[in-house]
Amino acid sequence: ETQRLHKSGKRLDVSLTMSPIRDRSGKVIGASKIARDASERKRLQGARVMLAAIVESSDDAIISKNLDGIITSWNSAAERVLGYKAEEIIGQSVLRIIPKDLHHEEPGIIARLKNGQRIDHYETQRLRKDGEIIDVSLTVSPVRNEKGEVIGGSKILRDIRERELAEAALVEKEKFTA
Repeated sequence: ETQRLHKSGKRLDVSLTMSPIRDRSGKVIGASKIARDASERKRLQGARVMLAAIVESSDDAIISKNLDGIITSWNSAAERVLGYKAEEIIGQSVLRIIPKDLHHEEPGIIARLKNGQRIDHYETQRLRKDGEIIDVSLTVSPVRNEKGEVIGGSKILRDIRERELAEAALVEKEKFTA
């Protein structure tokens, strides 16, 4: 991969393939060069890197899973919120982070994903590695392959414990001022 100058003066990212041209005796008498414009691929690669950086720096846990409910990615916020390191949980069932009495939620979520539906700000509970059950808000979106087929889901999980504590404190304050 290299750059070449277009006749307009603009630099282009190109992928080059070179092959020798031989005469009947096998002696190299020239070279064949094919240059392919790599600009779009480079642009897409840069966009993927940027998107990965955004996911990794998010304060919200961002988790992906396949349609069998197996976790396929786990950002650093998911590590902070749920206590598992990525290497411990990727490849495991998402049921590991769902309290047993809420396991019935997952088939419905998977069914909605398969239908291409999104679930916005669904309040539920999740199970941390240390066994603590925490209140969360989930947004679940279908993940599609290049053909547009749903192959899994992404979950944005927000720990809402602080919000709930603030709301409870406000209710208590209003009781005393009323």
